[in-house]
Amino acid sequence: MSNIHEDGYRSALLGGRRRQVAPTDQATMYARGGIAARVIDLPADLAMSRGVEIEGDEDRVITDELQRLDLVGNMSDALRWSRLDGGAALMLLTDTGTLDAPLPESVGQITEIRVIELPQLSVAPGGYYDDPSEPTYGQPEYYHVRPITAGNSGSTGFFVVHESRLLPVYGDPLPSRLRIGAAVPWSGRSAATAPFRSIERYEKALTLSLEVLKRKQQAVHRMKGLAELIQNGQEHLVRKRVDLVDEVRSLMNGVAVDAEDDYQVYDQNVSGIKDLIAEFQVAVSADSGIPVTALFGRAAAGLNATGENDLEGLYDLCEGIQQTCAQAAINRLIEAITRQSGIDASRQWRIKWPSLWTPTDAQQAETRLNNAQASQAEAATRQIDLDNGTVSGDEMRKHMARDGLYGLEVNDGA
Repeated sequence: MSNIHEDGYRSALLGGRRRQVAPTDQATMYARGGIAARVIDLPADLAMSRGVEIEGDEDRVITDELQRLDLVGNMSDALRWSRLDGGAALMLLTDTGTLDAPLPESVGQITEIRVIELPQLSVAPGGYYDDPSEPTYGQPEYYHVRPITAGNSGSTGFFVVHESRLLPVYGDPLPSRLRIGAAVPWSGRSAATAPFRSIERYEKALTLSLEVLKRKQQAVHRMKGLAELIQNGQEHLVRKRVDLVDEVRSLMNGVAVDAEDDYQVYDQNVSGIKDLIAEFQVAVSADSGIPVTALFGRAAAGLNATGENDLEGLYDLCEGIQQTCAQAAINRLIEAITRQSGIDASRQWRIKWPSLWTPTDAQQAETRLNNAQASQAEAATRQIDLDNGTVSGDEMRKHMARDGLYGLEVNDGA
């Protein structure tokens, strides 16, 4: 291997050492894991962690089908890639018809759901609805999907999929004027762009902090004849002497130098680094919308801080993802499920997202106590109204029946 020679001083002290350049591609940063992956994964996984409930599905027909098709796992991945790329899609595979044919009114069975990443998608040339009298006018009718296979991530082939078999999972909002020329008209803004820039700065701050710690005790070696050795092209001798002194110091915690040389260690102040790193963490949190306590595992700071407000903010973010990114695709999926042959599902269904908040035992006990005290106050008020003759006993009984108290029904005693 050939040696690299630049100016004498650089070659003498650095030799062939070079700085490493960190990756900047979003997908590459995500693949490295760490905070970059957590920014993408945490909201997607938390949004689907409780699944969905289907009101009106008394026989659990729809619920069982959603479990069979692994809605939670597939939608979690779709939300993940929609946050990374600005959109994703769920593709329905059925035993009826081909992918490029519209989904029929009666489907044999939806056999599988596959997650399609946004870079795989584009609208087929001329693949838009062109009937101005239809509500779908100007919307995509046919998509090109480029498969990604092992060892062939940049496949140039594609297959055609009808829009009824492709359920978009939207990314963050993006103005329409910025979507002009996009591969698909519903692509959105990536949730990774701003946070990943802050993460790069945060990681750089950590790297520089380590460098500061390395240089907390900075050694200065005054070497007689240094300039003369460099002029004579003897940089290797300089590096050898510097490396030797450094090696001896690391082994013996001391050095031996020539009488005409000098070696001193200067101690540097590193106060304030912790506060600077904390501010970089806050910047990542602000850009991602994820609280510092959840993203970095830090304890809540401030007087009487419990972290509940941070959790509420995180849950609000996830509930927004549920409503704006996932619900439209789930609605279309359930509509397709109810069209399967042999499925006798209710047509009066509605999606309900379970609460992400799990109260503690103490919070549940406090809630029961407050409810009991409120019921006691209401009962006392009813007794006062009855004693004063404001209402009769029959009227009070009917009022309590309408409120569902004591298991009474409206026709009881009426």
